[in-house]
Amino acid sequence: MTTTTPHAAHVPSTDSLFSASVAVSALSAAVELGLLDELKDRGVIRFDGRQEGEDRIDPAVLHGILLPLAWAGIVELDDQAARPGPGFDAAYLDRGYFYWLAGGNGALTSRAPHVALERHRQGEFYRRDMRAVAVSSRMIGDVEVELRFDKILADQPPRAVCDLGCGSGQRLIRMARNHPDVRGVGVDIATASVDLSVASVAEAELSDRISVHHGDVHALPGLPEFAGIDVVTCVFMGHDFWPYDKCVTVLRRIREVFPDVERFLLCDVVRSEVAPGADTPIFTLGFEFAHALMGVTLPTRSDWMTAFAASGWECEAVQEFNRPPGGLLFELRPS
Repeated sequence: MTTTTPHAAHVPSTDSLFSASVAVSALSAAVELGLLDELKDRGVIRFDGRQEGEDRIDPAVLHGILLPLAWAGIVELDDQAARPGPGFDAAYLDRGYFYWLAGGNGALTSRAPHVALERHRQGEFYRRDMRAVAVSSRMIGDVEVELRFDKILADQPPRAVCDLGCGSGQRLIRMARNHPDVRGVGVDIATASVDLSVASVAEAELSDRISVHHGDVHALPGLPEFAGIDVVTCVFMGHDFWPYDKCVTVLRRIREVFPDVERFLLCDVVRSEVAPGADTPIFTLGFEFAHALMGVTLPTRSDWMTAFAASGWECEAVQEFNRPPGGLLFELRPS
């Protein structure tokens, strides 16, 4: 890909860059602390009227977190309270991207100079907050992706579903609620995500219908629970299958361990093939920057199609998303 420098008229000032980076960190913190939800639900946060307890935030610290959001127009502040600003609705809708970047990947990006050196890129050379990655991915998917999944499965209801990279477990929970007879299985490589999924499933009182397992798609075990699975889903982790040879192996392995699979719904964000500039959408730069640091190969749409053909999957349809930008949903069946 040829990369060019954006035209000078579109280059932000260093003042704006610095303030925006602070606002991103503050917005991520506000998401995790529940401040955005509180503003959404109540319309106000009073600095001197928050409930006491172990989760109480010092009023001065609370004001300090919200001050960069006031700079960004997300909130409006006075001496006593914070209220939604003109940019609040847009920030709330897109809060998952900011939490993904600063909350889920902050430990990675802050260590970029370290992980960039080849001598350090051995073994587990970076850290991410996988719970935050799981929660933020759910927030991102809720805007468009999950609605498409609901529509596809409503048209052709599943008997049993396995969600690879199940994250927070919310997709399986929603499927189980939408389809009272369906059985669900979740698989995730991150212990934090597995723990979060198990807790979420238990809270939803669905442990009798949904099981969650620790597993790596590159060495996917043949679990007894996989028998009878007719639909496999995978959202926002397909790029972890790559590079190409490994991806083909994973895709073939999925066919082997799910002997009864009829449909594979694979949703992922593909690599942009356009140089960055004034029209670069949200998420694209952060997604590609973080995965470059991790050493993850990001495929294009055509790369995926080549891998499907080589691994015995037929792509019946491809759906595109505006949120996340570059998101595609491949509807696959065994060839």
